Amino acid sequence: MSNQPTLLEKVFVIVTLFLSTAALIPVLLETEGASGITPDPYTPLLFMGVYGVTVMLILSRWQNFMQVASKSIWLWLVVAVALASMAWTIDPDTTNRRAILILGTSGFGVYMAARYTIREQLQLMAWAFGLVIGLSFVFAIALPNYGVMSFQEGGVHAGTWRGVMTHKNILGRLMVLSAITFLFVGLGKPAKNIYRWLAWTGLALSVVLILLSSSKTALIALVSLLLILPLYRSWRLNYNQVIPIVILVILVVGGSAMVIFDNLPAIAGALGRDLTFTGRTDIWSAMLDKISERPWTGFGFNAFWRDWDNEATAYMWRYLAWECPYGHNGFMDLLAELGIMGVFAFGMSYLTAIWEGIRLLRLTRSIEGIWALMYLTFLLIYNVSESTLLATNSIFWIIYSSTVFTTICDRQFLEKSYLQSAYSHEEDQDWLLN
Repeated sequence: MSNQPTLLEKVFVIVTLFLSTAALIPVLLETEGASGITPDPYTPLLFMGVYGVTVMLILSRWQNFMQVASKSIWLWLVVAVALASMAWTIDPDTTNRRAILILGTSGFGVYMAARYTIREQLQLMAWAFGLVIGLSFVFAIALPNYGVMSFQEGGVHAGTWRGVMTHKNILGRLMVLSAITFLFVGLGKPAKNIYRWLAWTGLALSVVLILLSSSKTALIALVSLLLILPLYRSWRLNYNQVIPIVILVILVVGGSAMVIFDNLPAIAGALGRDLTFTGRTDIWSAMLDKISERPWTGFGFNAFWRDWDNEATAYMWRYLAWECPYGHNGFMDLLAELGIMGVFAFGMSYLTAIWEGIRLLRLTRSIEGIWALMYLTFLLIYNVSESTLLATNSIFWIIYSSTVFTTICDRQFLEKSYLQSAYSHEEDQDWLLN
């Protein structure tokens, strides 16, 4: 059996990544008269098929998969806590199904890490985002009833683009990830120049969709990531060069922070926000009150935000006086679902990934060596006001899983190569001396 992925295998990955963006199907199912989120019976069935195929692909290269999967115990501990929460969840039906699905989502991420290099993963992701971009323009222009916001949220966002996503902000968030993906592909070493031009085109169209979605959070996140990228690249310099750069960054960030905090009300107003992050602090305060009932274990994976029949959700909705769909903070939602145990496990996996990303950054000069730090930064930025951490069938968790394991494997491989090279060099010196 060939060690190189076949074209059919790559197409399978691209389609899976496209489905994991939650594009197209939820939009087609949405109806104006429906209250809340329209049920989607098709996507779970599709992902059961996806995970079935993934299991077969894993079994065909079981030893390779296990070697990669054993590199990070912390990520598996997060999944283990989600599975264990089936024993104490307040919504057994939801938790039992979603916990099994998060195992499949994580397994697909590890499969990607075991089968593809970072460069290949970025290219596959770029194809998936390209499908989202192309369909978003088609829907917004040719099918505006689907591709443009209209009646959603009482029509307050009418006229803004959402493409094949259910909300303009979801499109904006995905296009931020799309933009940095195309940026890394463009800065890399594609096999042909045409791929480089396609990458720059994908980057440009991603930015256009961010602007058309009018998502201020997405625009701020993208600008922040573009400013952070040169800082990460500077970490490859020697320490005498890094220290002045770090001092300069501290001065610039410190000065900017002072200006921002001195003018916070005016800045918030200009962005269409208030000092409660558009009511988010009220949500977090109410969540902390409820979480205090189960601080260590939480209420069960995906069991906190459900419906009026759910005790935790009903409490939150009565307190807030509106049907809030989630906590607008990934870490708060994780704490509510899996308690301190889950947050600790995820925190350790995240900090370990940061450390491994820094070590890989120092070992390689390729642009792909910075990917782990960039993606982890993206995840942190967005989970301050959104919730994209531990989610089933989600491209964000798939990429997190693949990034964690790929980074460790690449770092260990490079260190081993350098040690072997140094050992061979010492042997050559001994031979010359003799």
